[in-house]
Amino acid sequence: MTPEHSMFEPSLSQPTSPKFTRIDFALLVLLAALVALFFWRILTPNPADRAQFPVGDFTDQFYAFRLYEARAFSEGRIPLWSENFNSGHPFLADIQSQVFYPPALLNVLLNLALFKSFSLFALELEALFHFWLAGAFTYLFARRVIKNRVGAFTSALVFTFGGYLTSYPPLQLAILETAVWLPLALFFLDRAMSGQPQGIAPTNLVAAGMVLGVAAMAGHPQTFLFVVAVCVMYLVWQKSKFEIRNSKFVIGLVWQTTLLVAIAFGVAAIQLVPAMEYQQLSTREALSFADAAKGFPTLDILQFILPGYASAFASPLYVGILPLWLALFALSRKQIAEHRPQKISEPVFWGLAALGALILSFGFYVFAYVIFYLFVPGASLFRQQERLAFVVSFALAMLAGYGITELLNAADWKRARKLFLILPVGAALMLALMLVFFIAGVENPQGRLAFLGDRAGLMLLIFVLTSLLLGLYFRKTISVKWFAPLAIILILFDLWSVNEPANKGRVQERFADIPFAGILQNDSDIFRVAADEQLLPGHFGIATRLEEIGGISPLRLARYQSILQLQPYTLHAMLNVKYVITKVPGVVYGDVIAEEGDLRLLQVGNTLPRAWVVGHVIQADDSAAMKALMTGVGIGVQDTAILAEPPPFPPDMMADYGKATVITLGPERSVYDVNTPADGLLIVSENFYPGWRATIDGEPVGILRANLTMRAIPVRAGQHRIEMWYDPLSFKIGAGISGLTVLGCVIALLFFRSTNNTNLTNKKN
Repeated sequence: MTPEHSMFEPSLSQPTSPKFTRIDFALLVLLAALVALFFWRILTPNPADRAQFPVGDFTDQFYAFRLYEARAFSEGRIPLWSENFNSGHPFLADIQSQVFYPPALLNVLLNLALFKSFSLFALELEALFHFWLAGAFTYLFARRVIKNRVGAFTSALVFTFGGYLTSYPPLQLAILETAVWLPLALFFLDRAMSGQPQGIAPTNLVAAGMVLGVAAMAGHPQTFLFVVAVCVMYLVWQKSKFEIRNSKFVIGLVWQTTLLVAIAFGVAAIQLVPAMEYQQLSTREALSFADAAKGFPTLDILQFILPGYASAFASPLYVGILPLWLALFALSRKQIAEHRPQKISEPVFWGLAALGALILSFGFYVFAYVIFYLFVPGASLFRQQERLAFVVSFALAMLAGYGITELLNAADWKRARKLFLILPVGAALMLALMLVFFIAGVENPQGRLAFLGDRAGLMLLIFVLTSLLLGLYFRKTISVKWFAPLAIILILFDLWSVNEPANKGRVQERFADIPFAGILQNDSDIFRVAADEQLLPGHFGIATRLEEIGGISPLRLARYQSILQLQPYTLHAMLNVKYVITKVPGVVYGDVIAEEGDLRLLQVGNTLPRAWVVGHVIQADDSAAMKALMTGVGIGVQDTAILAEPPPFPPDMMADYGKATVITLGPERSVYDVNTPADGLLIVSENFYPGWRATIDGEPVGILRANLTMRAIPVRAGQHRIEMWYDPLSFKIGAGISGLTVLGCVIALLFFRSTNNTNLTNKKN
């Protein structure tokens, strides 16, 4: 049988050409089938077996956001602003909205075209598709650098089904959808550097930058920072392999890195520029070291052999027993024979990447994170450093591919047999730790070490099977032809048994039975709803088309967050809250009009309309304004406005008798009729934010910030028509940069391709 017909022939254990053949495409199809099998309960047509991703951010954040996006596009508008949560929210600028992330956008538009709606199942299919992308891109990259199909397929399986991707990334969809682009970017970077000792292939560098741009639009800046960091380190390492010691080398490295990052930013600018503007005004503008530096406790390193120790839900550091052994074997071997001078071999590079990411993932438990926090741009903006397990997982997956390739080549049997002793030692260590944890759990059931070892039998079985397989192979009882498929089967058995898929929830429509939804939707007034935290599904306002003052987006305007600290009486009056959903008994600021179980629907009696006219102004900075609102001393929000800057003319107290009527109220446009007997201010209970424009009787007018976060428009005495619309300059700038960047990249790719074809023709002649 020729190499083109089998992936497990002994000849294929030798380095082969990275040229793709039918076998490679067949393996990608097999990978898709394995992803479908892993998540079979989502795909099965049998209602009794069907399951879905559990309730959480996947359903309440990402699904709700896609519902809003689908609604906006069906109405023929770009979802720039949402009226449904946070008393008005810059939707596009919220990076997790993923409005222009290509797979998400295509998914929404396709479902609108086919079904006129967007379902939770459609979002689950998108998540499953990205699992396949993770494996396919890893195979593509590993196939190129490892030059062995078995090794590449092993790397793809370990990364796709390892503990990291199968833990919280599917539920935190933006993490998953950002992470999967790393191997494809590395693929193009490696192509860019291959055989280029004096430079770099520009076509592939441009392609790598465009891939990073897509990753940036996927909506998780922290994971994107990790992706970029690994790509830059890979670029530096690739260039350092060549014996070049001059200034041109350094200059080349700087401009190539700059170009790579610039292309990525340019492609994603349509999403990133509005997001950067929002970041400066949000609660995430800055984090303290204590908030940013939280990571894995150092004892969590035991996840490598004790999955389930840190959490019954997930073990993000677990990559499997055989893959871990293969990774160690790859690190213990001599560097691959290549006809290029090297200082650091490929396995050593990935070993250092895994070690560095692991150390940083401990956060403040290890001093190294301080350096990262102080000197790496953007590092201080993100929390939960345990997410660096992403880099650890990918690096170990690559090492596993190198390890099995070397093992199939049987280059050093003596060294392999010595390393084989790690398996029984690891099994003994695992059993000893299980016993310690069991005793600790009995003594202190509430402590962190209350780990009862419910997977002890499974892990012991995996250790035994791994030892048995390697032992038979080392004794040459089984050949390469049998060892390769058996190793892959064992890896799948290990990872699938330990890393359970996220599809555990009962199939149901998350927003089907919102308490009191019928009563609220039948009220034709303009109002908002306040609900105590965690009583209702997150972003229920989007699903029900109601307007709420809360929301579960991790980003919120900082000034609006300050307003939410007010006493309910003042808060609800300012924010046009007519109804409150609560469990709290004895509430005195509203009348109970309905009950469902232990939930109560209150109607607030003192709420202000969406817009009103005032004639009294206090000028104060934010701290003084907040104090005045908190204490209520000397102000009444119904007839006083606290402004950050003086109005263009002094208001008259008689303006309190003015009247404002809402004519049109939409997400990005509203119209008001104002009739006031004296000069005053129109106060609109909507979040003040850059990009809102206004006219009075067709003439442009500036919008002032009132009461920390509301909009105020100076209005002269008389009858006026006031229009407001959202027209953010940040979106226009970002869209322009993205359009020019994509156009420039396409032209560059066509130009370089034409140049390469011309050069090839000249060489032939």
